[in-house]
Amino acid sequence: MLTVYVKGSFIEQKRCALTWHYRLADPELGLHMSRECHKELESTVARKWDVEVMTGKANLEVRPTFINKGEIAKRLVLTYNNTPTEEGKVGFVLCIGDDFTDEDMFRALNGLCVPPQEGGSGAGELEEESCFAVTVGASTKVTLARWHLPEPEDVIEVVASLAGLPPKEQEAEKVEPSKDE
Repeated sequence: MLTVYVKGSFIEQKRCALTWHYRLADPELGLHMSRECHKELESTVARKWDVEVMTGKANLEVRPTFINKGEIAKRLVLTYNNTPTEEGKVGFVLCIGDDFTDEDMFRALNGLCVPPQEGGSGAGELEEESCFAVTVGASTKVTLARWHLPEPEDVIEVVASLAGLPPKEQEAEKVEPSKDE
């Protein structure tokens, strides 16, 4: 019914979750209906089933509590580390997110850097100096990420730098004017 009342909104059916998106709808109406729907889901569905109701960027998601980005990131690292290879354990992790739902990843990765005897879950599965949990957005944002990038464009520059590409400024200097000028 939400999609009927909030024009421009839609429901995305994922493998293990349902997400109602309202980014294309009237922002005030979408936010209001999201809050109302969140309260209703928390007082009904979340009390009966083992699910969590998550508020994201112009969306509302219902998913099982045991399936989230953090559990997936953790499983990937542990699976790789427990598979005998010549390379050994994971040597570098770059995890970038800009949403509340990404905090599960940051929490999981931070835990994998800390041995259980110190309160972590990872027996030192990752070296802290080679694990980069990065949030994107305002520097005032409360986050579990240890690193911060202010703008989405900064993500492109970081990845380009890791790939060995020159910074945008240097690339712009290399561009020669066309012969027609």
